[in-house]
Amino acid sequence: MQSLSTAPGTLNLLLGSIVLVMLALLLVPDSVSQPPTLIVTDMTTIADEPVAPAVSSTDNSTEPPTPVVSPEEPAATLPPTAKLVLILDDLGYSAEAGLRAINLPSQITFAVIPHTPYGKALAEAAHQAGRELMLHAPMSNLSGMDLGEGGLTLQQSEEEFMQVLTAALADIPYIKGVNNHTGSELTAAVQPMQWVMQELKKRDLYFVDSMTTPDSVAGATAEQFRVPSLRRHVFLDHIQTTEAIDIEFKRAIALAQQRGYAVAIGHPYPETLAYLETVLPMLVALQVDIVPVSVMLEQLQIVERSSENAAPTDAW
Repeated sequence: MQSLSTAPGTLNLLLGSIVLVMLALLLVPDSVSQPPTLIVTDMTTIADEPVAPAVSSTDNSTEPPTPVVSPEEPAATLPPTAKLVLILDDLGYSAEAGLRAINLPSQITFAVIPHTPYGKALAEAAHQAGRELMLHAPMSNLSGMDLGEGGLTLQQSEEEFMQVLTAALADIPYIKGVNNHTGSELTAAVQPMQWVMQELKKRDLYFVDSMTTPDSVAGATAEQFRVPSLRRHVFLDHIQTTEAIDIEFKRAIALAQQRGYAVAIGHPYPETLAYLETVLPMLVALQVDIVPVSVMLEQLQIVERSSENAAPTDAW
């Protein structure tokens, strides 16, 4: 009889537990159960052109992307494993975002803006983690974006230009190269880019053209001065949503698989970092390696030398 008298209390306790479990399930955010994924079967459906750019109201650090790959750009003959050069720009303003980026599980190349509050400290942390570093040199743009300290402009004399450039190069330790922060105006101007390449040649540094304008002469000028260089094919996060980043990342992977390598640039935005934390471990299954800029340049030079040696010659 005693067990019957306590049955209602037991039943109430059971019902209360069920209600609590149901409430907990309802409160779990969708993002927990639906992390961003890299769907291998989608790779063959990726177009060669980027989605239409849309400028975020919170994004004042990048310029609209230009076409991914020009038709005349040849594919590289590289080993079966595709290579992806993944660059994260704009390090220096946020210690938290910078450290989170450095902790990503791949050989990402980090581009640090000079004269920023955390630029030197993050460069030190990245170096200690075995990551490659570039100077993210602010260059004048057609959009009127503020360059901050260290900006290179068309209005500077050669002497002033070189003073600003050398100070920026000295501000960030361990750098192996330079890429442009904005720069749609400056990278289209021959003489300033000659000044840049002369200095990089002296310091044995490479240059990566962020391709913020289709009129850029940076690559041609680098070749003229025999400065090793690459150019960006894909911007990952001009639109800062998981869906848009997913599309662009898959585009970068597809290009790497088709051409042997690709260069993608992103930023330490929360959406980008969360996405990369999820998908980077999946690249092993796709036979795609993340490599630093310097490694990619070395491999391309080996391919170029091999092609030259294999070319038929006239012994007479």
